[in-house]
Amino acid sequence: MIINILTPFFSNKSFCTQLFWLLLFVIGGMTIFSSLSILIVELCNADSNSKFYLYVIQTVGSFGIYFVPATLFSYCVSKKWFSYNAADKTAPPQLVGYVLILSLLILPVIACLGYLNEQISLPESMQKIEIWMREMEEKAKILTLTLTANSNILILFLNLVLMAVCPALFEEFLFRGTIQPFFTKWFANKPVAIITTAFIFSAIHLQFYGFIPRFLLGIYLGYLFVWGKSLWLPIIAHFMHNALSLILDYVAQQRSIDLETITPNQIKEFYPIVLFCTFCVSFLLYYTWKKSKI
Repeated sequence: MIINILTPFFSNKSFCTQLFWLLLFVIGGMTIFSSLSILIVELCNADSNSKFYLYVIQTVGSFGIYFVPATLFSYCVSKKWFSYNAADKTAPPQLVGYVLILSLLILPVIACLGYLNEQISLPESMQKIEIWMREMEEKAKILTLTLTANSNILILFLNLVLMAVCPALFEEFLFRGTIQPFFTKWFANKPVAIITTAFIFSAIHLQFYGFIPRFLLGIYLGYLFVWGKSLWLPIIAHFMHNALSLILDYVAQQRSIDLETITPNQIKEFYPIVLFCTFCVSFLLYYTWKKSKI
């Protein structure tokens, strides 16, 4: 009896059974915390178009969908909340420094990939699917614009917490901290696990015209997790990407610049900058990999 109590719940379970439970945790977390977020906004009598409403729905919902299932899964595997996901290990300081530099250099590359992704057009036979995808993309843009509109320093700080810190923390716990290690053990192949996790990470956002840059970003975060042997390295990278995007948008607003209407062709020397950043990112990634081996 004592042995059964001390034995982790997933110790003798198959990978399929573990995956079933993980999906159950995600669905349960989504159901419970989405309901909780709706209850909160109803009790506060919040307008469905207000920032408060969107903040609560997004933050509480993502906490339940990503963070709660990830920590529950970790506990079922190891009887520890932050062991399976490597959140109990600190990120190597030197690699953190490289990630901070990479976060700046990777922004133009991601912006270029995002622009090229938006130019993709599906065949005429798939026109209905393309219309649906465009509508989903437009809804996501409207949501982001609502949360970042009329920003001041206070709103910027709030957005940095709720749109940079929380997504980076919650999403990384599930994707890099739970799904990737799970697939690594199941497939016995780290690159396949990283790519599969990145695909799911990008697809689950339902923003198809940002799929390619988000997919590559997911691969980048996946390798940071492997190289740093700590969940905090991809969390820092994810946070930096979100935070720099928000700060860039804030600065543009202060200067009355509409980033949505600007194309790379309108920015002088944009593509040479992208090529230079791509070279620097490639070199730094190689150097980060080499340092992680030491």
